[in-house]
Amino acid sequence: MKISTVSGKVRAGYGAIAVCLFDDEVKAPRLSALDRETVREVERVIAAAKFTGKKSETVCHYAERGAAPLLIVQGLGSRKQFTWLGLRLAAGACVRAAQQQHAKSMALISEDKFSDELDAEPVMRSLVDGLVLGAWSFDFYKSNGEPREIAEVDVYFTSAGRAQAAARVQHVAEVMAQATNLAREWGTHPTNVVGINFLTQSAKTLSRKGLKVSTVEVPEMKRLGMNLFVAVGQASAQPPRLVIMDWNPRGAKKTYALIGKGMVFDSGGLNVKTAMMEEMKSDMCGAATVLATMHAVAMLKPKQRVIGLLACAENSVSGNAYRPSDIYTAMNGKTVEIGNTDAEGRLVLADSLCYAIKNYRLNGVIDIATLTGAAVVALGNYADAVFTNNERLQRAVLDAAERGGERMWPLPNYEEYLDPMKSTVADLNNAAGHRWGGACTAAAFLKQFVGDTPWVHIDIAPTSIGAPATSILPKAIAGGSGVRTLCEFLVNG
Repeated sequence: MKISTVSGKVRAGYGAIAVCLFDDEVKAPRLSALDRETVREVERVIAAAKFTGKKSETVCHYAERGAAPLLIVQGLGSRKQFTWLGLRLAAGACVRAAQQQHAKSMALISEDKFSDELDAEPVMRSLVDGLVLGAWSFDFYKSNGEPREIAEVDVYFTSAGRAQAAARVQHVAEVMAQATNLAREWGTHPTNVVGINFLTQSAKTLSRKGLKVSTVEVPEMKRLGMNLFVAVGQASAQPPRLVIMDWNPRGAKKTYALIGKGMVFDSGGLNVKTAMMEEMKSDMCGAATVLATMHAVAMLKPKQRVIGLLACAENSVSGNAYRPSDIYTAMNGKTVEIGNTDAEGRLVLADSLCYAIKNYRLNGVIDIATLTGAAVVALGNYADAVFTNNERLQRAVLDAAERGGERMWPLPNYEEYLDPMKSTVADLNNAAGHRWGGACTAAAFLKQFVGDTPWVHIDIAPTSIGAPATSILPKAIAGGSGVRTLCEFLVNG
């Protein structure tokens, strides 16, 4: 889909024209970009459909007159309750409606509503997110699926100056949104397609775009003492692997590591899951987020060094599986008793954190993972949980999430949360033994492997798996959570 910024009058020839209206504009819409005949047609659509302009209200109508055969009228709700998310959802609803009606091109008009109030750059950023995310679908395995792709969308602005300002942020916004869709795609494919080797090969393609890509295999993991990582993956026919992508531009003054949990499938191990195991193909969404972010890094070329690490393994069941009560020594020398083999993500992340901190001089490290169902209990499917040992780094991440249109919420990391993670026979236990504060106790466990390095842990279980469908997120699709946040942090942080 080609997106362009345009000013002036809407030309004839589009397959669809989409108009976004606040509820106080329905009676007298101000649509300076449209000719009189098309405005009259919009007014007829509003009257016939009893359109009220409430948020998420969408009306499609085939017009007899005007500049396009298909008119889409989209509600923005109350002006006083305007949010950037609402604008993203409106743009997504428009492009989905146009695609469902087989339109190949669309003019999107919402600018009249914001020209006196909001900068063109965030308006364009939100509209691009809505268009790119809303147009995407997952149809890889439908033999009779009918492609409904829209080839061209022109976003109209009230002046050439505002259109030019919007155009300045368009490329970056498109790259970030497209990277989000990549992460969605990888997180939704089944494990027999997207396994450890697939993620490795996708990472290796970045070597042609200026990144250095390498892997740490099981023999090297054992030599380095990454015994937690090895234990989690030792029952699988797919050997565990740490994949490393290194963007190292000349003159970089800061270095950040991004670590993604890449459990390509999580059966629970010997503490086998008894429900919703089919969703565990998406337990690698953290790795998908980091991998997609590094694809965006190759295009956006941030000035700081970025190390992307994919902690890839499969938590399976065999005679070689690690067991409850086993004790392993982590890379930093701490011993860990296995209280539950289904608390495996924190184990691969612990050794990966140690590896990153030992091998690179970092200004900060961010790990991102579908780590706990407890985060979903705490926040529902509407925000991801954030933990830290450094308030400044956490503030930068949360600000990036705000700019990127992703909801994240800080949760506490008090010292007391470590108490349930202590073992009577080892330094730590990987399971708290009770369900209370599970997202916080998991973060407290990870904190034991970062030392004084500024660190943020993002638990994306709430929005990565099971998030409700919206106009910018199809049903039963991995969310691509965190991609825009990480990209914003690296490029504009």
